[in-house]
Amino acid sequence: MISSWPTVLAATIPLLVAAAYLAYRYSTYYYGYWAERGVPHAEPTTLLGHFARPILGRENSAFTVDSHYRRFGGHRYFGMYQLRHPILVLRDPELAHAVLTKDFASFHDRLTSRTSFKHDQLFSNVVNLTGDRWKAVRAKLTPTFTTARLKTMFADLYVCTDRLMNKLSLLTSDDQGVVNVTDIISKFTIDTIGRCAFGLDCNSLFDSNSEFQRAGEAVFRPTVKMLLHNFMRLIDIGWLIDLLRLRSMPDYVYEFYLNIFHDTLKLRDTEVEDRNDFVSILIKLRNKEKENNNKVELFTDEVLASNAFIFFAAGFETTATTMSYCLYELALNKDIQTKLREQIKLMMNENDGKLTYDGIKNIKYLDMIINETLRMHPPVAVTIRVCTKKYKLPDSDLTLDVGTKVFIPLYSYHNDPKYYPNPKVFDPLRFTEENKASIPNGAYLPFGDGPRICIGKRFAIMEAKTGLAEIISRFEVLPSKDIQIPIQINPHAFVLTPSSPIRLLLKKIN
Repeated sequence: MISSWPTVLAATIPLLVAAAYLAYRYSTYYYGYWAERGVPHAEPTTLLGHFARPILGRENSAFTVDSHYRRFGGHRYFGMYQLRHPILVLRDPELAHAVLTKDFASFHDRLTSRTSFKHDQLFSNVVNLTGDRWKAVRAKLTPTFTTARLKTMFADLYVCTDRLMNKLSLLTSDDQGVVNVTDIISKFTIDTIGRCAFGLDCNSLFDSNSEFQRAGEAVFRPTVKMLLHNFMRLIDIGWLIDLLRLRSMPDYVYEFYLNIFHDTLKLRDTEVEDRNDFVSILIKLRNKEKENNNKVELFTDEVLASNAFIFFAAGFETTATTMSYCLYELALNKDIQTKLREQIKLMMNENDGKLTYDGIKNIKYLDMIINETLRMHPPVAVTIRVCTKKYKLPDSDLTLDVGTKVFIPLYSYHNDPKYYPNPKVFDPLRFTEENKASIPNGAYLPFGDGPRICIGKRFAIMEAKTGLAEIISRFEVLPSKDIQIPIQINPHAFVLTPSSPIRLLLKKIN
């Protein structure tokens, strides 16, 4: 038996060498892509490309892209490899503006296909849909947030801000207290979206076991399962996810959102009064299709549930992150906070001591503060587009093939001293009307731009402004003893959230 080992080894070693060689060739197959086209790029790491540090959990991918952005100063674009696949990063904001707006017809998708998502019942939303189907759904959903509808929602929003104040009062019962702002604001945005868009009383602020918060946070909490699925997609074996009928998020997330949505639909069918919220709009679109006997059914149950899900999940996390960062910056910049409070008080004095939709809208300094927060701390660091039609980059010899991924590094634009002098300084005056006019096209993109601009932008801004105005009018916000300066970003997170919660000292204002 022992004498057979040399024979086994002799047969095995060549197979292992061949397998290793094939794996190497497979993982590096496209690594000559940018060199052949004369596109500047750094040498990639085998299999991991330029994203070894994010994959190993050492830094957020935003900073990986940003380090290359700085490395290739003087170039309008540069190449990277996302594992084995080439991606083009647009260093020039004017190119980004062209891709997102003027030449959108050549870049109308975010994904190349639905491979690996075939059994994901919450996939078919306005973020993920492609081509003509996306265009048709987006066109129907665009009127969701008109001024009239936002004014209707404001009354519900005010109920949520009142609950937020009650919660903060409990947490500052001795006239001051250190508050986990990340947690409290997250609960506030969950309650707000639940009430304003779906007519649901989530009560996350006062229910420590809220299923809404548990399910919402699970969408963005990186898990080994999610990371493995993303890895499989990037090495082109996403078909295996479909074959095994796998889904990226935990099963209870799908069950929760699908059950909530279908239960809400049943309830609405029995109601006489029209709520005029997001769910109401989805129901009207479905019913209109049925009345017209449309040959192509756009608003299937899956599309309805998927769009309800994405509005709920994405809306609460990004708005909560922005509000938390804003309070953090106001705590560190007392003069700015004082000036803002004076303007809020002035508006409230003109409206019988209340916050109103029009009053909030007219506090321009609050707009400037939120804009500057989104510049320094954009929730999403990179906007992705896929080339859907052969495209020659303006004023260059580079032609992009169909299927090429394009990264628009808005975090890097927002922190580039070429566009924003002293970018690490929090300065709302960058966003006066005069100064905004001097910002180049494409250099400020917290909500994206063009036909795929964030559909919930107006609602998110209204929600953030109202919540912040209420807090600043009643509390002085100060740094806590354990405040993190600067904030460290979670290396695994898709949304640029802090690695640890933001805790601030709140003092009641008499």
